[in-house]
Amino acid sequence: MHSLLGYSWAEIASILAAASAFFSGAYWLVKHGAKMVNNAIIVGTFPLQQQFKELNNTIKQLNSNFEEQHKNLEKLREEVSRHHDELIEHENRIGNLEGDKK
Repeated sequence: MHSLLGYSWAEIASILAAASAFFSGAYWLVKHGAKMVNNAIIVGTFPLQQQFKELNNTIKQLNSNFEEQHKNLEKLREEVSRHHDELIEHENRIGNLEGDKK
């Protein structure tokens, strides 16, 4: 009878079947365990994910408000500059009027 390493072909087939069943079971356990761990992490971090979403929304609103305030500040600067120019013009007029009086 033919053999390989002292084992018959039937014994070799049995060993291969047992090894493949063992590795298939180990693969399923690892895959199933990874899914369970992943689900546990997702459930555990769900409140944190919600807080990050709320934080991102708050940051977006603050950026929007900041941009609006920046625009308003620029308008205010332009208006102050215009008033400053008008004050200088009025000072010049007052100076001219006082010079005309003398």
